[in-house]
Amino acid sequence: MRIKPRLSRRSAAVAGAALAAGAAVLAVGTPASAAISNHRVQLCAQGNYAADITWSTGSSTRVVFPGQCQTFDIVGTGPYTIGGFYNVSKAHFKLVTVLPLPGGFNSSTPGSKWGAEGDTGDPNNPPYVVRWQ
Repeated sequence: MRIKPRLSRRSAAVAGAALAAGAAVLAVGTPASAAISNHRVQLCAQGNYAADITWSTGSSTRVVFPGQCQTFDIVGTGPYTIGGFYNVSKAHFKLVTVLPLPGGFNSSTPGSKWGAEGDTGDPNNPPYVVRWQ
């Protein structure tokens, strides 16, 4: 009779250890918490509109749709502009221009994360940009 309670305690301990190990792996592997590597930019469209980046060379990234994040290599050495698209007219608008340090963007430029937030139809919460890294 004493064996049963010990087995259930052991089973609970093993299950608890497995759960803790799984949680540790999940926390380490969470992409949202990962740092962006040098010479890269992550853009997340968290408002009600799509966003993109226009590089100093004149080229643009793929469109990042609401609720999505995409990571891009920096193109060129000059400033880049984060913009958005009105969700009804699809017209493009500028949110912010990111200036490089003296010498321009290069392979050792730290990575950065940007969030395009707000609502194109709400004057109390207009589109804006937040930098996370």
